[in-house]
Amino acid sequence: MNVSAFYAYQTAARGLNSLQDVLLAVRDQSPIYDDLVSEWLPEDKNSRIYEVACGSGIFLHWLKNLGYKNMEGSDSSEAQILLAQAGGLPVKLADSIGELRGRAAGSLDCIVGLDFYEHLPKEVFLDFISECHRTLAPGGRLILRGPNGDSPVVGRALFNDITHYWALTTTALTALLQMTGFHKVLFKDDTLASIRYKRWIKLPFAWLAQHAYRTLIRLATRENIRVLSSSMFFCAWK
Repeated sequence: MNVSAFYAYQTAARGLNSLQDVLLAVRDQSPIYDDLVSEWLPEDKNSRIYEVACGSGIFLHWLKNLGYKNMEGSDSSEAQILLAQAGGLPVKLADSIGELRGRAAGSLDCIVGLDFYEHLPKEVFLDFISECHRTLAPGGRLILRGPNGDSPVVGRALFNDITHYWALTTTALTALLQMTGFHKVLFKDDTLASIRYKRWIKLPFAWLAQHAYRTLIRLATRENIRVLSSSMFFCAWK
């Protein structure tokens, strides 16, 4: 048993054993992407979108359902790529950062990486965001999701996978992205968007609880935490 074996097992561990499983996951995740990610996407449906570590293609299926026509992805997991290809998605088995290095400067309009950066050593992550900036066209955007170092419950996202290296705070991410050349960075908490059932009653209570919790943390520690969820979405513009 080794770490590579654990990573390879993740497809089955997440219950993704068939195309039908993937499509059910698309249905479950789509409301979250609709709420948090859709406004960050390029308006042009022909925009060139690339997803690194695309897995079984859940996000790419969502893009396809929205009418985007020029997207592709890659992943190092053969099991997940086979599932994505079974759904007719334009993906390949490859190292995603290596794929970015092979692309011309300014050749992409959007790069997406969900639950990806936490798997990268720090130097590799710095190389990754540099390649993203080089590969994106002016006005292009980088959309990522990963463990939220600001959150008191970050351990839920950081330690549920032994291949995770680290988490980043909003302050550290903003500094790194701006240092690389991105000029605007926005963050989103995914807690409220993740509430699926009885939203009419759960959403107001969840919002009030978050507001109260932020206030308590600020009074107790002087920390002004904007994003409480264990994982966060963020977008940076070139």
